[in-house]
Amino acid sequence: MKTKEELTGYDKVAIIFDILGDSLSINMFKDIPEAEFYKIRDHAKTLKNTVPTAVKKEVLEDYYFKMLSNEKYKDQSSSEKMFEFLEALDDEQLFVLLSPEKPRVIALALEQIDNEKRMTFLAKVDVEKQNKIVLQTGDLKDIPLEAIIHTAKELKKKSAFLPGPVEFSRGGGKSVSEMLGKMPEDDAKKYLDQMKLDNPGLFSDVKKYFLLFDDIIAMPDRIAATFWGDPEIDLEIMATALADSETEAVEKLQGYLPGKKQAMFTPKTAEDNVSKREIDEAKGEIKDQLQKKFDSGDLNIEDVLAAPEVEV
Repeated sequence: MKTKEELTGYDKVAIIFDILGDSLSINMFKDIPEAEFYKIRDHAKTLKNTVPTAVKKEVLEDYYFKMLSNEKYKDQSSSEKMFEFLEALDDEQLFVLLSPEKPRVIALALEQIDNEKRMTFLAKVDVEKQNKIVLQTGDLKDIPLEAIIHTAKELKKKSAFLPGPVEFSRGGGKSVSEMLGKMPEDDAKKYLDQMKLDNPGLFSDVKKYFLLFDDIIAMPDRIAATFWGDPEIDLEIMATALADSETEAVEKLQGYLPGKKQAMFTPKTAEDNVSKREIDEAKGEIKDQLQKKFDSGDLNIEDVLAAPEVEV
């Protein structure tokens, strides 16, 4: 086993490179040609079993104190919030800044921010990289202060070139539901049927916000009685909206009406020649009426989509 005195300058450089890791070493020693960097890394491998850990620590400490005595680091201290600039970045900016970096650099940066932001970032990277970042997080105590200072300064420089935060939509269930709401009922149903097969996750998300008229017809009895029994339900609009529905369904909904309105309700027949456009418009008005109930808090979409109660 070699002692510190037996190590050459090249040995010491290789040891420092090995301790810092590739990502930090490349960033910190940019003046070293790439070919030379790989030679140093290979030399570090030959020293692994010939230099005790205690000696490696001595080498690192010498390097650490020499670098901190350098003029460019005299204005830095370990108590400074060197990564404070990360706190001002939103999730999008943080991902753009850190995602190209090596896991060791990412782990160091993520350790400086709150856990919610950290987990949001990790959720966006692939599982393999996640694992590497988490493992590197356990070894951060081995990074010398000089390397931490350098990394913070480099990331801060890069952050200056990030685009400013902007508000925009990334779509999702709510956006899709708004699009479907502008379509004729039949077209919306076709999209939902296909979505249920191709993307069940999106289908479930959309159904948190969007109802087909079929859903309204099939709502549980208790909710249906509250909705259809509302005095604001216009009988002509209701009859038109139900013009293409099965007779059994029409009669069931008629039964939810108060006594006088039940007698006044006149279902549409083929002889009335109700157009598809008129039916779609009437369905839209019924859905708007239901939306008012949602907005006021009188009903919620989960209740409407609840499974019908089964009598025991």
